[in-house]
Amino acid sequence: MATDTEQTFDVKAFALELREDIEKNRIKLPTLPAISLEALLVVNDAGSSMADVARIISKDTSMAARLVRYANSPLYSGINKVTSVKTAITRIGFDAVKHAILSLAMKDVFTSAYKPIQERMESLWAHSVKVASIATMLATRFTHLNKDEAMLAGLIHDVGAIPILIKAKDYPALTDNEKNLDKVIHALHMLIGKLLLQHWNFDKTLIAVAATHDKLDRKPASDKVDYVDIIQVANILSYEGSGHQYSDIDYYRLPAFKRVGREVVDSILSNAEAKQTEMQISSSLY
Repeated sequence: MATDTEQTFDVKAFALELREDIEKNRIKLPTLPAISLEALLVVNDAGSSMADVARIISKDTSMAARLVRYANSPLYSGINKVTSVKTAITRIGFDAVKHAILSLAMKDVFTSAYKPIQERMESLWAHSVKVASIATMLATRFTHLNKDEAMLAGLIHDVGAIPILIKAKDYPALTDNEKNLDKVIHALHMLIGKLLLQHWNFDKTLIAVAATHDKLDRKPASDKVDYVDIIQVANILSYEGSGHQYSDIDYYRLPAFKRVGREVVDSILSNAEAKQTEMQISSSLY
């Protein structure tokens, strides 16, 4: 039997208020680290060089260490180990470093000073990293997809839950009732994710991931595998054996799985080397 808080909490009213909060800057939205924004400005400047980007990133020891670790992940590792930011950027590639910077900056977005909410943030980050790692492995099977963009797509697919969690701390009906909070996140996270990424001026491709990744019956204009397909597959695979509602899905009947292909999915699930690589990619994001 539903409790009073379950019966009286108005999800629609909460959604409208949250949307207005975002549009009018009334809620303290998470922001990307200043060093990342500075580095992105340099990356987007046609006159910039790798040395310019390296100089900016090197000012933040945490970001620098993450970038070096990422460059040494199985996606990029070469004969010699990378030990400097400049050589990390060289190995990743100037064109790809933008997605790498955003991906590595995302960890700092999943934070809250309110302890009960921070626990949810940490769980959300762990899930996002797992999805990003699987998505990266999947993307390497398709020449028209960028593995760094697939990783970023995995990290931001559930980003809409963050503003919900931030606002939830002011609502006992949510903080005192996990079921209520789960219902609100499930109902609103794609809409809020779309609004948040628009607020951050993200690319339309990534906004589409946040806005549609749980629409499992989506019918894209093309049969060509896209980033939403990759994230839908990675998201469902991330719940294997977890007891989550997605863990019992006959997923090979889903449109995204059909487009990605059974052979590709099976190679991720059954290949021990692929699983080890996935774990190494995951560790490079922490």
